[in-house]
Amino acid sequence: MIKVGDKIQIKKQETTLESTFTDILNVLKSSKIKEHDKLDWCNSALSILEEMYKQNELGSVKVAKTKLIPILHKLIEGSKIENMALFFDYYKRAYCFCARRDFECFVDYIEWNMPRKVLANRRNVLKPYVDALNRIAFDDRLQYLVVSYPPSMGKSYLATLFTAWGYGISINNSVIRMSYSDELVLGFSRTVKGIISSPEFAEIFPLFKLYNGKPFEVERESDWKIKNANVPKSNHIARTRNGSTTGERASFAIIFDDMTKGAEEANSEKAHRDIYDKWNTEWWNRRDGVRCKFIFVGTQWCNEDILNRIIEDRNKVSRLKNTDNPYVMESEDKSTIVIRVPMLDENHKTTCSEVYPQQIAEQIEQNTDPFLFSCVYQQDPLPVSGREFAWENLRTYLNLPSDLESYCMASLDTARKGKDNVSMPIFKPDGNGNYYFVDCIFKQKPMEDLYDEIIEKIIQHRIIKLVIENNIDTSLKTLLTDRLKQRGVNWCEIIEKYNTVKKEERIKNNRGIVQKFVVFLDKTLTKPNSDYGRLMENMTKYSFDKPNLHDDSVDSVCMFASEIIVGKFNFIKPIACKRLF
Repeated sequence: MIKVGDKIQIKKQETTLESTFTDILNVLKSSKIKEHDKLDWCNSALSILEEMYKQNELGSVKVAKTKLIPILHKLIEGSKIENMALFFDYYKRAYCFCARRDFECFVDYIEWNMPRKVLANRRNVLKPYVDALNRIAFDDRLQYLVVSYPPSMGKSYLATLFTAWGYGISINNSVIRMSYSDELVLGFSRTVKGIISSPEFAEIFPLFKLYNGKPFEVERESDWKIKNANVPKSNHIARTRNGSTTGERASFAIIFDDMTKGAEEANSEKAHRDIYDKWNTEWWNRRDGVRCKFIFVGTQWCNEDILNRIIEDRNKVSRLKNTDNPYVMESEDKSTIVIRVPMLDENHKTTCSEVYPQQIAEQIEQNTDPFLFSCVYQQDPLPVSGREFAWENLRTYLNLPSDLESYCMASLDTARKGKDNVSMPIFKPDGNGNYYFVDCIFKQKPMEDLYDEIIEKIIQHRIIKLVIENNIDTSLKTLLTDRLKQRGVNWCEIIEKYNTVKKEERIKNNRGIVQKFVVFLDKTLTKPNSDYGRLMENMTKYSFDKPNLHDDSVDSVCMFASEIIVGKFNFIKPIACKRLF
């Protein structure tokens, strides 16, 4: 352990930089060391980090962000007033150090003195995007990033900061930035130039201090070159979608930002086709080697726009799968990340209260055409042709018939991952082959938190048959059976189904059964933030033509259709039910 007074000999000790840094962190965390002495150790920590950076850029930044910065934050909170400003200065210097190779820290540092901070106020919704941009800069496997947010969330702003950050990483990096209008691309260009000319940028990247705020060798509004940069023509190339990129190359990134001209082109098949054709014939081969990445940013306007066409193409190359984040999908080969963040989440709550307060978000939903709202604000431009469970394709009821049976049947789809929903739709038959969807459980909770609710639903609705898809937890049937016995319930037959058929196949095979024999509560009567409303929201947006974030709802309904409606089991006769009850 290093002791106070040894700091002058640190570099002479026969030890690794990492172990020395760890010892310094322990000193900073020690309650036995005086605050004044800890200030000196903060300076030593930053000095060691500079040496570590020479050997491992990403590793040194990671350890500074995850270990040093949290300690400095606690030191600020617990320090005396006279030392608080000094600790804060080291805290800021640590952020400045991390900003070299950590995009989140870079954005925070650039925004440090700004009165209105975008990332700080929207971190909960922008964090996946920030993390993906950080990954795509250094992970050679990640080649495509497709990002869509509602308007004004900050997607273009972060793409602009990412562009500037790339020039800090290397002045030899080059970027092509494209959009639908001159106004947009030139605005992006001016903003990037302003960032890399700023004092904050020079503090992060010391090379830019030598430029004294004038880093450009060739400076045009759209194309410009940084002094001493080893690039063929320009570091930055700004083009509209109709502009020529012939002869241009990008080594860091090609960024496609809002390629559709808003609502006026949303339904223009020709506009979308022309954009996609230019991607296939010209834009994709503008990159200078595989180090250059493709980034698609925008608001989704329809299922045929460039964002969705790229998602389709990438899904064919390697299947896109859900992640722990409900708004993020990643391909199996790690080459593609898709981020689609809605304005309203599955609980009908705003995802970004700073931009869309709850009341405003609900007003927008009420006053916007449903299809346009689904595209622009919910990032869900799924085609009606592929959405066979859309409301217009389902049978609905306003009031339950009076002659329904006295019992119900249900299915239960357990959550496989933390972001999946436990889905338990409940159906009441009418004796004529129709099954009325009367209630459900649809919650993003661990199974163990829902045992009591499942039992209560069984009792409330007199569920005589419950089918469980159970490929993992073989104890679930026993657990539920035991709890039912404790409540004196002996009428519910629980059937475990080990599924050998892929979800997609089961859904496809039973869609006709659902459409013909299942009757759903009318859309006008479903409450958006209820279990029933969220299940129907999830189900009616399921598409056979697009990757789906979630399929829990439609899969549980189709499991009911497959295992009960189709008649694979010998059902209890109605008269038997009457005798039991």
